[in-house]
Amino acid sequence: MIYFNEEKQAYAFEIPNYIAKVEDDVWANYAGTDKWDIIDGEFVDVTESPEYLEKHLAEAKSAKYNEANSKAKIYLESGDALYEFEEGKHIEATDGNIAKMTAYALAYLTGQLKPEDTVVWNTKEDETVELTQEQIVEILNGLGVVQARVWSVQFPTYVAQIDEATTVEEVEAIIINYAELTLQLEEQEKETLEEMNVEVKVAGRIMTKRVKGKV
Repeated sequence: MIYFNEEKQAYAFEIPNYIAKVEDDVWANYAGTDKWDIIDGEFVDVTESPEYLEKHLAEAKSAKYNEANSKAKIYLESGDALYEFEEGKHIEATDGNIAKMTAYALAYLTGQLKPEDTVVWNTKEDETVELTQEQIVEILNGLGVVQARVWSVQFPTYVAQIDEATTVEEVEAIIINYAELTLQLEEQEKETLEEMNVEVKVAGRIMTKRVKGKV
């Protein structure tokens, strides 16, 4: 038997003026947790109480927010977040690559590199290419867009999912995978563009028929 004093400290032996007691096998499931309380002299499981549920939901959400944030940084530095500057040629949108591209762009502006000079670079595909000043600027902007998309679109997507969760189980069921989300968003963008092209073609045909009718 486990006995509790007024400070709700547990003892494995009977103590004077104890306020509650519970069987050893029951206590084994609660020791070291916040799943219990002493209420009106009774040992009570509080895991269904509003206070307990609210506290643990907030803790789960906080942990998931941190996970989404840290995995965004890991994804951007992993080399999997890419900018395609030419068909089949990609550059990783890492902070290091952005810093290098920025340095090259400044070198052109300050005259350290002449307008006709090129910069040698190894692509994600391990292909050596020579980049012009115009390409450096384009790639620098493109890398910035890739990073911005992670922080302004993908990260908020996960934040919205976390905000909408109403139980710890729902929060824990959210899988943070930026590489997979990137593919999903790219597929959605592709489908949207295809739908827009179809609508434009249809509208064009309708307009052509109207013009012919007037003629």
